[in-house]
Amino acid sequence: MNSNYTIDPFPLLIVGPGALDALPDVLRRFDVRRILLVSDQGMAAAGWVQRVYALLSSHWVVETFLAPPGEPRTTTIDEGAAMARALGEEVAVVGLGGGTALDTAKLIAAVAVGERPVRDYLLCAYPYDGKLPGVMIPATSGTGAEVTRTCVLTDEQGRKSWAWGDELRPNVALLDPQVTTTLPKPLTVATGLDALVHAIEAATAQRINAIAQSFALQAIRLIASALPVAMTEPQHLPARQQMQEAACLAGMAIDQCGTGIAHAIGHALGTVAHLPHAVAVAVAMQSTLAWSIEPNEARYQAVAQAVQPGLSAPELPEAFTALLQRLDFGEVIRPLCERTIDLDALLASMRSPENQPMRANNARVADDAELAELAQRTLHTWEAWRRKACTE
Repeated sequence: MNSNYTIDPFPLLIVGPGALDALPDVLRRFDVRRILLVSDQGMAAAGWVQRVYALLSSHWVVETFLAPPGEPRTTTIDEGAAMARALGEEVAVVGLGGGTALDTAKLIAAVAVGERPVRDYLLCAYPYDGKLPGVMIPATSGTGAEVTRTCVLTDEQGRKSWAWGDELRPNVALLDPQVTTTLPKPLTVATGLDALVHAIEAATAQRINAIAQSFALQAIRLIASALPVAMTEPQHLPARQQMQEAACLAGMAIDQCGTGIAHAIGHALGTVAHLPHAVAVAVAMQSTLAWSIEPNEARYQAVAQAVQPGLSAPELPEAFTALLQRLDFGEVIRPLCERTIDLDALLASMRSPENQPMRANNARVADDAELAELAQRTLHTWEAWRRKACTE
């Protein structure tokens, strides 16, 4: 546990049913004349893009940018940044959707201020020139992107990479649980597991501090109680709000102290097998949790207690697997039955430079031999889930 640390300011949070209606008043704080609304086709199909557009269009000139399916790509960011530049001065960016839409919106807001393509900012290669005001409206409860300074995206070579900087942190986040009620069950489960992995890794990271750990542990408690309810009762607003709060708290925690080996492997799985991020990190967590705990039981004890009072750290891996089964994780991965993993490619990606910061921040840091063992465990876990999901 670090004794000397700094807690940076987080975005203004407006939380609760109806929070979306505060959007016009929020934007008036920034003295802007034009809005770039960044979302995706799913939110448009559910009617949320039209609702937000109606909230804004009577006050400002509004242009809509719908990100393509899948995780953000550099070409998408550059296209959106060009649209933002074309709007001229006094522009704000509103992000609406899941992690893809919010990361896209955050990167557009930062990249649009300069002239460089987004690839120049990956892995902190160049500093940003500033940012446009950004307001984020999460429609899932997973990434915590509405409060973080990190974005995950795919580069021109198809590799999962990341961007980081104060300029990527939004100004305001509106957490309205009503926006998440149209999220299908598999996405509710997947995104909730993403938030849970964030919280577990943040609570045990090398860079952990007492304040960030409190965020992470409360996120775990909320997810353990609310995710099964949100999965089975999608209109249950208290559970939906608790999941939004949990994802936000977990995002705050990783923004302060980072993630670990499950994210290093998860990013590698995204690169070599194109697994969705939430699925990839859940599989990686199941594959690595017992290994991480083995020499660090004391560090994981608080996590175990947050998952279930009375649970011990050595029992945590089994409890995590039982939760995946309870949440019908097989249904989540059923559309991915054709995805296979090449072991050598996975290991090479796990060892790549973009994944080293996460590997080094884990409670237990893997050497090369251990990394190879964890790659094998991950392959075994994936194949077990794939056989179960695709033969039932």
